[in-house]
This record gives sequence, C-alpha cells and structure tokens, in this order.
Amino acid sequence: MQTILGANGQIAIELAKELKKNYTSNIRLVSRNPKKVNDTDTLFSANLLDK
Repeated sequence: MQTILGANGQIAIELAKELKKNYTSNIRLVSRNPKKVNDTDTLFSANLLDK
C-alpha cells in the first residue's frame, strides 16, 4: 500500500494518478478532507498538524 500525505494538493493528485497507472491500485490518501482521485483509493481523514 502506498500512502500519500496531504492528498488534496496538485502534486499529490498527479502522484496518485501515476501510481495507479504504473505501480499499484492500493493507494491511501490522507488529508483533512480527502477526496478520491482513483476509484480504488482508500481515504483516511487526519489533521497532520495534530500529534
């Protein structure tokens, strides 16, 4: 599983697309309000500023 932190940013969105296309469909997106980029993405809501 690949995890992308701060998944709402433009770089993270492009990274999620490329990971799905070339590497794996097992992707976890982590952010305060995550949104799926690929249909197989797993979403995890978290504030990365909280310990």
